[in-house]
Amino acid sequence: MNIALITDAFPPMVDGVSRCALGYAMGMHEGRFGDCLVVAPKQPRVDYSAYPFPIYGFSSFGLWYHDYRAGHPYMPKLIKRMREMKIDLIHSHSPFTAMSISRQLRRSLKVPVVFTQHTKWDYDLARAMPVRPIAWILERYVYNNIKAANEVWAVSDGTGKYLNERGYKGDYFVMPNGTDFPSGLADESKLNEVSEKHSLPADVPVLLFVGRMMMYKGISLIIEALEMLCAKKFDFRMIFVGDGNDLTAAKSMVKGKNLDDYVHFTGRINDRETIRTYYSRADLFLLPSTYDNAPLVVQEAAACETPSIVIRGSSSAEVIEEGVNGYMSEQTSQSLAETILEVFHDKAKHKEVSKAALEQVYTPWTKVVERSMERYGVVKEAFDKSAK
Repeated sequence: MNIALITDAFPPMVDGVSRCALGYAMGMHEGRFGDCLVVAPKQPRVDYSAYPFPIYGFSSFGLWYHDYRAGHPYMPKLIKRMREMKIDLIHSHSPFTAMSISRQLRRSLKVPVVFTQHTKWDYDLARAMPVRPIAWILERYVYNNIKAANEVWAVSDGTGKYLNERGYKGDYFVMPNGTDFPSGLADESKLNEVSEKHSLPADVPVLLFVGRMMMYKGISLIIEALEMLCAKKFDFRMIFVGDGNDLTAAKSMVKGKNLDDYVHFTGRINDRETIRTYYSRADLFLLPSTYDNAPLVVQEAAACETPSIVIRGSSSAEVIEEGVNGYMSEQTSQSLAETILEVFHDKAKHKEVSKAALEQVYTPWTKVVERSMERYGVVKEAFDKSAK
């Protein structure tokens, strides 16, 4: 099958949706499941020619919120190109411009549209658009787009339930995410470089967070838990990888709690192998967030034999079996601190959980795409029958 992947976020932008869109495209290419075309916003001074699949950039402009871009959905040249490629199905990874483009293409090409719900985008919408009437209009626009899909996918069951809670009444199909990381640890020399850069003692646990530095991802909760660990004389090192609107606030919070000797901020890192090295050097990944639906970072950590602590009952916890391939805590700093202490109280058990994370949580994108291609066939067959 020939698939068109349409997204409002694509590298060099760094977020979960961009990584997923790239993961699907690379998974199709590497697994030789069929041809694909990526449709994404044009990025200034970005050359996409190195990718092994075609990328069609639609005209876009930068938004005031993060690195996001918006564009217009009218693309007659794209319709012609997709007809030449004989596209069989459109897979949209965003409910905004990408889904509007998908609906336009479906009318012209007579092919089905699959939409994947990735994130709790209303969090960002509320921050980016504080004027409630305008935000409400945008929400209506989003849900009209979602309802127009021939099939809706959710990256976790919790993600699908979130859609239902926000007003979507249709069915959804759960299709989990994967990761582009190979299994196993990074090169030892690179691990040593990270240890030297941050003066990491060999026998001290290293805790890690990777992602956008936004407080609703549990950043303040982590810092408060670290303060409690210090009060209990537990030695550790914490590394935050990423940037975002709340990075300055996080640094200020760390300084105010006198945690500078224990906490390191790397800022944004684009090189995937460098990020993989940080995962490999860490002993435990912290994600005390209920914002994330099926976070790629948990998969990435598992690929490097680093188990995660997630919030009990969250969407992130769906892939975790507590005490077997990962850990859980309540959404409080005290519970997070106590869980960390419990993890390192039993080092033999931690080693077992680390191996199980790799064996049970880690899923490469090629496996996800293989399953997706099977489901694409089901959607395509149903669409063709309904058109007769």
